[in-house]
Amino acid sequence: MPEIKINVTVGNEYQSISLTASEWQAVQGGAFLVKSVEGVYEGQSFTYEWHFNDPHYSQSTLVVTYDEGEGFIGSISDAWVD
Repeated sequence: MPEIKINVTVGNEYQSISLTASEWQAVQGGAFLVKSVEGVYEGQSFTYEWHFNDPHYSQSTLVVTYDEGEGFIGSISDAWVD
């Protein structure tokens, strides 16, 4: 099954995560999902957590955090898909 690549801007750089087609369909339908991925920002490695439809962030459908900081707060529709 093909994967869907979700991309957002964090600071001056792009971050992305891959979801399965079924995960992508579920989050588009409002399902709660949190996934982690290793990434690099300005030369430093971080663990990014992607929160889709997380009830802790009731005003946003997509929040990307890294090592206790928030890198992106917005809507799933603000991300772009490859």
